[in-house]
Amino acid sequence: MGNGFSEAALAVFTTLAPMGACAFIVLCAACFKGAFEGVAAKTLDKAAFLPLVVVAVGFIGAFFHLASPLNAFFVFMGVGSSPLSNEVTVGVVFFVLAAVYCILAVAGKLSAGARKGLLVAVSVMAVVFSVFCGLAYTMYTIPTWDTPASVVQMLGYGLLGGGILGLLTLALADAEIARENAMAGAALSIAGLVIGVAGFAWQIMAAQSTANIWGTAADQVPAIWGLFGALAVCGIIGAAVAGTSRKKPVPAALAAAVVVVAVGIFFARIGFYGLYMSVAL
Repeated sequence: MGNGFSEAALAVFTTLAPMGACAFIVLCAACFKGAFEGVAAKTLDKAAFLPLVVVAVGFIGAFFHLASPLNAFFVFMGVGSSPLSNEVTVGVVFFVLAAVYCILAVAGKLSAGARKGLLVAVSVMAVVFSVFCGLAYTMYTIPTWDTPASVVQMLGYGLLGGGILGLLTLALADAEIARENAMAGAALSIAGLVIGVAGFAWQIMAAQSTANIWGTAADQVPAIWGLFGALAVCGIIGAAVAGTSRKKPVPAALAAAVVVVAVGIFFARIGFYGLYMSVAL
């Protein structure tokens, strides 16, 4: 067992990386509605770097979690046998694919068909990456984490944050395009909210039945339901802002919503790490 804040660097990674990745799903939806065919295409292509930067910041958080920066080179040695290595590898594959898309798009090297194909591939990899972020914690030595809830909540967090960040990306480029695709972003964020909240609640309830001589895992985090409430409230606020964008997207409001949702997810991740209880204890 431990203090969840001791894993703050990992919490930053599992908060920002999935939401930055899933933001490309909104861009993909906008692309299929013809958003990248008008005069705003070049601006949209430049704005697409925003979610990529968010993913990069998340990876920087994971980097600072390592005892030594040089250990980063050994992560890939466990691909196929280590959940952590699998997670990082899938994340790198996603990042490279998304970076290739952004660079080619800005350079004007993508045809309409190639753009759609790449965005679909990036979106699929975003979902896969979010799932692997959860799978990284399903290890039998830590029963409080070794549950499908670890995967479910990570997918939910990615969709929740990604829906709003995707809308912000569109709004920074063209408010009208953001308004036309607000339903896609709102639907993604609402679905993510439901999935993420359900997954975290599932995790907490499972932790209440896992105990040692000091009590249940949930008892070790007295504020766990408060952290759950923070996730729910922040998620509702973010989804509400995304929904109101159907009338008039306001970049400043969407940016604030992204921050609020990120804070809610971060607190949920802190609670998750605090539920740590290994078989040795």
